[in-house]
Amino acid sequence: MLKIMITGATGLLGRALVERFADEAVTVLACGYSRAEAGMHRLDLTDAQAVSQFIQTHRPDVILHCAAERRPDASERDPSAAKALNLAATRQLAMAAKANGAWVCYISTDYVFDGTSPDYGEEAQTNPLNFYGETKRQGELALLDASGDFAVLRLPILYGPVESIEESAVLVMLKLLATQTPSSQDDWAVRSPTSTLDIAGALVKLVARQQRLGDVAGIYHFSGSERMTKYQMLNKMAELLGLSCRHVSSLSSPNDSAQRPKDCSLSMARLNSLAIKSEIDFEQGVKYSLSRSGDALAKIGLAFDMK
Repeated sequence: MLKIMITGATGLLGRALVERFADEAVTVLACGYSRAEAGMHRLDLTDAQAVSQFIQTHRPDVILHCAAERRPDASERDPSAAKALNLAATRQLAMAAKANGAWVCYISTDYVFDGTSPDYGEEAQTNPLNFYGETKRQGELALLDASGDFAVLRLPILYGPVESIEESAVLVMLKLLATQTPSSQDDWAVRSPTSTLDIAGALVKLVARQQRLGDVAGIYHFSGSERMTKYQMLNKMAELLGLSCRHVSSLSSPNDSAQRPKDCSLSMARLNSLAIKSEIDFEQGVKYSLSRSGDALAKIGLAFDMK
């Protein structure tokens, strides 16, 4: 039976992959660290020896590498930690995978681009504006340098069912709806919010093709089809929750500590050519996410009634 190792299995995307691949005829090796629970493997990806030993012992056929420091502001504050996980750990994982015959798909980001020339194709020139994007770009290069047979999957801003509202840069905005305190939200950067359930479905297809034909290599893009600012996302979520958003004003210029690109919209040409497309729109995806995030919503004083 096919063995699939998933790093970052306790995270937003990792959990979605573990759940989705559980429906397939595969063995899932779910790896986490600080939040690893029963039934998961506790693995420190920054421990090169531990990573090599794990892969040598368990012999996964496929590694879906989701673990990362994904927060741009945190990466600016602690660049060494971001580099250790996003670059050094990725390099070591790739080398160990190659030595043991495993195929790797590395989850990367649209933030490898500077946001000045959308839509970005898979071969477009990268030019990250912040340290997070730079470490992910370096991780891509390290992976593909280890083997040209490996794959990179770049993704935009994600949302899905959360254990804590802070897990998703989309759902965390619900905190602004939980209080009627006047606030503001970014209405400058254009994003493509993408459901983790949608991504999981695409990766099931991508892994199946790799096992069947062995031709999935290089860089791919996956993205939700709708483009909106965070302010627009917040207004849509307020509508779905039946809440007012009038106390939140539109912010027409960026105010983040780490520089953000204006518009990193991705072209999905390569995946589309494989008949892999986004199948979940923002309203569908948010409804699903909210319906499975009851505890996290309750902690901030919100509730969602699936209609």
